[in-house]
Amino acid sequence: MSISLNFRILAATVLLASVTPAQALDPYGVWVRAESGTAFDFYNCADKLCARVIAVAKPEDKKAIGTVILRNAVRNEDGDWAGDLYNTEDGKIYAGTISVKKPTELTLQGCLISILCKSETWLRAPDQSAASTPNGQPIMPAPAPKPGLGH
Repeated sequence: MSISLNFRILAATVLLASVTPAQALDPYGVWVRAESGTAFDFYNCADKLCARVIAVAKPEDKKAIGTVILRNAVRNEDGDWAGDLYNTEDGKIYAGTISVKKPTELTLQGCLISILCKSETWLRAPDQSAASTPNGQPIMPAPAPKPGLGH
C-alpha cells in the first residue's frame, strides 16, 4: 500500500470517527446557519425536539440569543421532526420540518401555507461543547476558582 493510500484511509477514518454513532442522523446538538453565522442548540424537551439560538455573528443580533425557535417538535412517520418554527428575523411562526439525512447536514423547512415553503441546510458545528445535556439543560461551564482560596 502506498503512503498516499494509507493517508487517505487514515483521514477517512478520522473524519468518520469525529461524528459519533449517536450523532449520525440525530438532530440533537449544535448546528450553524452559514448564511448568518448563527448557531442553534437542538435539544430534548420532554421527549420532543426544541431549538434555541446560542450564538450570533453580528453584534446587532445579540438580542436573539436564548430565543427558542422550535418547540415540541415530534417525529413523523418519515423519521423527520415536525413542529412550529419561529423566525427571529420576521417574528412569524411557520409550520416546520427538520430532517437529518447526512451526519453533518440538517435541513430545515418552514411553510407559511403548504405551498409557500422555504428550506435551508445547516451544518453541524465541529465544536459541540455548547450542546445541551440529553435532558435539554444547557451545559454550564465550571465556575472559576476564587482568588486566595489556595489556587
